Amino acid sequence: MKNTNKIFLGEFIGSSFLVMVIVGSGIMAENLTNDNALRLTANTLATGAGLFVLITAFANISGAHFNPFVSLAMFLRKKITGKLLIIYIPAQILGCLLGVMLANVFFEHNILELSTKNRDGFHIFLSEIIATFGLIFIIFATLKDGKITIAASVATYIMAGYWFTSSTSFANPAVAIARTFTDSFTGINYMNTPTYILAEFLGALIAVSYTHLTLPTKRIV
Repeated sequence: MKNTNKIFLGEFIGSSFLVMVIVGSGIMAENLTNDNALRLTANTLATGAGLFVLITAFANISGAHFNPFVSLAMFLRKKITGKLLIIYIPAQILGCLLGVMLANVFFEHNILELSTKNRDGFHIFLSEIIATFGLIFIIFATLKDGKITIAASVATYIMAGYWFTSSTSFANPAVAIARTFTDSFTGINYMNTPTYILAEFLGALIAVSYTHLTLPTKRIV
């Protein structure tokens, strides 16, 4: 299989499973309890476990980005080429959309449904900037330490982000787009999605600038 095909399929499948885990566990928690703290706990644990396994499994296939702004950061830090960047991003967005459709079907929701859950305000905008900055920095800071360390670091950071940020640390525009299409615990009103994406973009750019100053660059793909 050509490298580009391998990357596309790896990112497509991995991103799909990531959203299935995020959205599916949120719907399951919503079905089982009315306690929002328990819902968030269940969603956090499932997401962390899913991230760890998916990053470990797909790291040697596609790099396990599952996130357009992670791929953009890799491009800006000269770790992937522009030709690969345009393979990564569509695969991630399409995979996330498939993931939300499957998660909805798993729990007898409409295959696509617009979320009515509002997530707006400056506090949430700031949260997403910080959440995305932290994610991108942690990825670059652990790149030399092997896929298990990266997987554990990213998974535990996102788990923490569910609790220390008011945005619940999406830190991923493809995931934000996908979560627009589930009217469930993990959904986001489509009117709020552009704000999330802008905040994530700013956080990613700040992280790239910071890592450029503090961490050496070496092309790896």
